[in-house]
Amino acid sequence: MAVALVSVVLYFVIDAIISNNSNEDTLRYEDSNYVLVDDVSKISNRENFENLTHAGLKYTLDRYAYVYIFFYSENDTNSWQPGALDVMDDIVGLSSVTEVTYQGFVFTVINDDIAIFFVNVDDPANEAWAAVVDVSDGQASRAVIPVLLEVVNGEDLNWFGPHAQAGKNQPAEAKLNDILDDLN
Repeated sequence: MAVALVSVVLYFVIDAIISNNSNEDTLRYEDSNYVLVDDVSKISNRENFENLTHAGLKYTLDRYAYVYIFFYSENDTNSWQPGALDVMDDIVGLSSVTEVTYQGFVFTVINDDIAIFFVNVDDPANEAWAAVVDVSDGQASRAVIPVLLEVVNGEDLNWFGPHAQAGKNQPAEAKLNDILDDLN
């Protein structure tokens, strides 16, 4: 009985040592390409980009024709999200994806005209994400993931929601497919 008890204790001690720090959740995309909803809110409210806290986002908004911000959940797999995530995986897997360094901050971009950032809605700092999404006429269908924000030339904003709806932009997945087709 004592041998069994010692064996169990040793098992848990060794397991704790081996798995130390391996329980940290890894994010789906490049860590430096994640932004907080606070910065997206500033963009949506058309504040000066100098007010943004994410140096990479600030840099790309000034220098890239198209900046996309993709809202998704690491945990929620609603019926609209998996297809959009598959297309996004294809986009970030393209050979044109490169790393850019700005003020010591390294992030990835798709090509010379397109940069993509991500908002993980599961992050507690992003709990108010749905309030930022524009669901007015001609914009996103709903504030439900996946949602895509397109910023054209640092000033024109277009929101794409999870599905098609009359008087609204196309679904986020369809927009991502258009981007992927243009890049191929």
